[in-house]
Formats: sequence, C-alpha cells, structure tokens
Amino acid sequence: MALAVIETRKDVQDFSVTGTKAGLLCSHTFIDCTLVIPGTDETLTMAMQVCTKIEELKRALSARLGFIEPDSLVFVTRQGCTFRKMQDSDQVLRRMCVRGIQSFKPPLHKYEHPYGVIGAGYNGIKTALFLLKDGQSDFILFDRYDKIGGHCWLESANKTTRLQTEFASYHVWYGTHWSNEGVKECGGVPKDWEIWPTRDRILEHFELCARDYGIYSHCSLGVNVQTVDLVGKPNDADRSFQFTCQPVLPNRKDVQGGEKLAHQKQENQSSDGYAAGFKRDKSKDPYLFTCSCYCMWPGNLTNPRQVTYSGEETFGGFVEYGVEMRCDYNNVIGQKVMIHGHGAFTMENIRTCCEYGAQHIWVVCRKRNLTCPRVVSWFINQSSPAITGAQCLNMLQQAYKYCNYDVWDMHSVNANPLRTTAAFQQKTRFGIGDIYFLSCAYGLTEIVVDEVKRCSPGTVHMASGEKIEPDCILKCLGMLPDWTVDRVCKIKFLRGLWINGDPRRFTCADPDGIYASNFSGTTIGPAAYSWVKLMKHVWDCPNEWKELDDAGYLDTLPVKYANEPEPDTPAYFINARHANGASFTFSIASATLQEKSANDMDYKHWVVNYCTPAEKIIEAAKKEWDDYEQSFRDKGMVPKDAPYIEYPYTVEYIEKQHKVHKEEVEAIAAKRR
Repeated sequence: MALAVIETRKDVQDFSVTGTKAGLLCSHTFIDCTLVIPGTDETLTMAMQVCTKIEELKRALSARLGFIEPDSLVFVTRQGCTFRKMQDSDQVLRRMCVRGIQSFKPPLHKYEHPYGVIGAGYNGIKTALFLLKDGQSDFILFDRYDKIGGHCWLESANKTTRLQTEFASYHVWYGTHWSNEGVKECGGVPKDWEIWPTRDRILEHFELCARDYGIYSHCSLGVNVQTVDLVGKPNDADRSFQFTCQPVLPNRKDVQGGEKLAHQKQENQSSDGYAAGFKRDKSKDPYLFTCSCYCMWPGNLTNPRQVTYSGEETFGGFVEYGVEMRCDYNNVIGQKVMIHGHGAFTMENIRTCCEYGAQHIWVVCRKRNLTCPRVVSWFINQSSPAITGAQCLNMLQQAYKYCNYDVWDMHSVNANPLRTTAAFQQKTRFGIGDIYFLSCAYGLTEIVVDEVKRCSPGTVHMASGEKIEPDCILKCLGMLPDWTVDRVCKIKFLRGLWINGDPRRFTCADPDGIYASNFSGTTIGPAAYSWVKLMKHVWDCPNEWKELDDAGYLDTLPVKYANEPEPDTPAYFINARHANGASFTFSIASATLQEKSANDMDYKHWVVNYCTPAEKIIEAAKKEWDDYEQSFRDKGMVPKDAPYIEYPYTVEYIEKQHKVHKEEVEAIAAKRR
C-alpha cells in the first residue's frame, strides 16, 4: 500500500469521562474537507476525520504534491470578516484556503541542465510527447539513424513486415492527452487507420507524430552517443551526466534482399555491437552534451542470433535469416521452406512465405511456443481489467483446434487439473497472426519439435534422426542483446528500471518473455505509456523517491546484474517478470502515481473499442482469412475444390467471452470482500 500519512483513528473512547479527560476525546466522524487555492479555480475535496490536525493534513498534502516541504503550506479559514491562519494543532474544517502552492498537481522539479533521451524509436518519441505536454522543452533526442523510428522498424522489419497487434493500442501518440476526441494533431484517435499497417505505414505514422508535435526540432539524428559519464557523486543534488557524441554517416538499407547489414558482418562482430555498422562522419567534430536526467531506450530487436549449421555450405539451396532487409523472398516462390525458430519473426515469415506462394513450410523448433490469433490479441488489449490465463487459453484453443493441438498442454502453461487457473512462463513473446492456424489447417505448415544437427546436399538432419528435404532455409532464431548499452551507460546493475539505482538514469529495453497469469496487453502501446509516465514522475518528484526509499517501500524493487538470472545477458536486458515487478513496486508505494494512472485501463478499453469495435475486428480478420483461402487456391498451394475452413471467431463468440470476463471479474471481487 502507499506510504500512509494520515492514520485513521479507531481507538475505543470512554465518553462518560469528565474534566480534563473529556478534553482528550475526539470525533472519529468523517467529513468532506474542501481545499481552495486563492486566485484559482482549483479545489480539492478529501474525506478526513474531524479529529485530524492541520499538521497531519500538511503531511498528506505534501505527499500528494511529491513531498514538498510541509511547512511551506499555510491553511487559512474565514473568521467573521477576516481570515485566520490555522495552527498545526487546529482540527481541520469543512472549507479551508491553502497558500504556498499554485496547483494541486505536483510541481515539476526544475533541473540545472536539460534532459537527454537516447533512442528515437517508439519509446523515445513517447518520451518527447510527455516532456512537451508539460512544457519541458529543454531536451535532446539522440539517435544513430538519420530518421526517427528506431532500429526495430528501420532495419529489423522488412518490406513485407506488418504490425502484428492492432494499431489502436499501438500508435505512438496513444494516451489520453494526444489520442482523444477533439485533438487535431495526428488526427487524434486513429479510427480511420488500417488495423494492421505495413512497415512503411508505421514509419509514416512516426513521421506524422514528430511533425505535428514539433519533435524534430529537439532531435539530434545521425549521432552515436559513445559514452555517458557521471559528473559529481552519485547522490549529489547537483550531479549531471555528460554525453560524448560522435556524428555518424547514415546507414540504412531500404532494398529487400542482398547483402547482410554492416553490423552483422564478421569483421564488425566486436564490442561495439551494431554501432560498429555506423561510420564516423569526418566532416563533423565530436561534441559533449550535459544533462541532469537521461533515459536510454535500446529496444531489444538489435542483433539477430546467428547460427551456422554443420555442413551448411553443402546444402546447396537458399539459406538466409528471415529478419531485417536480408531475405529476398522471391527465392521461396513455389519452394519447400524450413523456418528455424518459433517466435514472432517466425509468424511473419510464415505469412510472407504463404503470400509468396511457398509449396510447404516446416517450422523447426526446440519448443512449441504460444501463438496468438488476431481476435484474441484484440480481446486482451481491450480488456479492463485483465483477463485470466484460463480464459486466454480457452480463447486460443478455438484456433488451435485447426492445429490438432491442445494449448493447455503447452510447455509454458502451468494449470490446475480442473483447468480453471493457468499461468504462462515462456522466454519469448506471443507471435500473433491467423495465417499460422490457417496454413496448419491445410497442412501447408508443419511443426517439427526437434533440433537441427547438420546439413547435407538438399537435406536437413535432425537430432532425433529424422530428416527433411527443403529447398530453402530461413533462420528466425531470436535476437541477442547489445552489450554496448551496459558499456556506454556504465551499468553495474539495474534497480527496478533505474541504472545503478539512480532515479535520474532510466532504461527499459522492451522486456522479453511472458510471465503472467492475467493478460491485459500484447502490444507496446499501454506498456510504454506506463513506463514513460513512471520515469517522468520520478524525475518530476525527486523528493518522493527519497521519502519512499528511506521508508523502505522500494526495498522490493527487483535488481538485475549482468549474466543474472540468465547467462550471457547484460544488466540492462530484463524480462517481463522484472519489468512488472519494478512498475508494481513503485506504483503501489506512490499514491500520487496511482492517481496519475487511475484511468489508464479504462482509457485502453475505450480507445481500442472506439477505433476497432468487435464487429470491425471480426470483419477485417475474416476478410484477411478468406483472402488467404482464395490466394492458396489461386497459387496452387491447395486444390481449388478443397473444403473451406471457417474462421474460428464470430461476433457472437466475442459477446460470450465478454460475459465470461464479467463473471470472472465479479467472482474475484466477491472473494476479496
């Protein structure tokens, strides 16, 4: 619970006493106290006991305002035709004026130096939106690329990539201040955008946001931040951070297929990570930048895991990584394809191979990971509160029946015998898409749970002794973290999401994996909204951090060191369990942050249903399904007279799931009463 500042009195009193003892009696009755700031229209009504003292109210209001100095607050009440300053020992009244503040919102702390933001991808743009919203225009947004959008969409995605989750819960201006009715910038709520935009449209939406909100004037693009150095001591109030900035030449590949990216070439596999792919711009001098607070948004789709099979050079067919701009998918037309891996990139490659008319697809994986149909992703993202793991699995099973697989038996699922509760634990996030299930239903996609042992001409040999004979191999083996993040920021450990436990240094690579028994999101939109709000709240209210920390409320923040808990992972690279623990610990301790976030779930529910109501998502998903049905026949991938496979979800099914969700929420609430 949040740090208590006014204790509710429940002690039993003897009202039969007289004399001096009677003077110690106090009323436990609650009254509504309305506070007014003279010269403004702001009022604040708080329920307090009659016996509450002004001294206690000062502490409570101080905490609400980010723990400003309590003695700076002066309470005044009308007494006849004049006003009287109230003493700390006075009891609260129903109406009082407050002097010493200009608003009931926490004041924004003013630092000596600007803010530094490293990374102009999704989270960097979101940070800029939050700062500009509050008039904090003294910040610089740095990125190695010459465009905003980040490595994820500029390089990791390719020409065939589409957003797997719904745009309504993803768009970068997601949030009550920017994506709402009546907002002109970016068109406000994106109800007319495609539900699943292409990579190029996603980049276009980043550009639109940067243009409409004036973000480009705060950008320093084509700049590699080589080091970040602490100036002063870690706990000095006037400490700052100095960036060493090196201008670099543009390095983006915008043509599908051909040579690998520069950062993947063997000669560049150094401690510089993917920064090694950017050459120094010799026409510009390095420079220094000083800031009082900074955040690093490294993302996690940086370095594709590279594996060379034994005998790969003898295979004789097309072998490539199904990530970034590397793969020319013309090579899969009419071919039998092996996709190695079972994560989100695999789902994209199944879709792309089907669109290019591949003859057959083997998905080879050590473990079969959860894949989420489009409608289930939508249902999770619009839910408020979160849906249970059991409901999620039952909804997934509606599509998994086409794979002849019981999703409750998945290695990552831990369920009770009655299948009424379930928790998920897997190291990769959901891959999302319907074509996985459709192609499995037709036998076009086959899941092979095994490991690749070696290759021979035209053949891939498995560890089990089985073998397959594909024409092409696409590797989708996940992404590796970038150790340069730890080196640049001199990260010894993360405390929560704060570098070396410093509330002015924040980092969050999109957390990996699924560790949950309830689900409220499959997309970055609401999560990023929460992370940036948390980060900026701590920057704006530094006194609160100290108060909460001194009181022991932050002792349970998770701590992450390099190579822990997983080997070969930098300190900055966290999983979903760590991220959730960090956000939960701070938000449960901070009443002020709770208030700022009180409507987040209701907003998420509203914006998703406003942009993409159930009828719209079902219609779009079914049309895509039917289009693939026809495409399979037109390309000769299945016989023209093959039986039609029904789309597994309907509006009526969704309505039933809403009832299930409502009943489960009510049952949980009843248990808590």
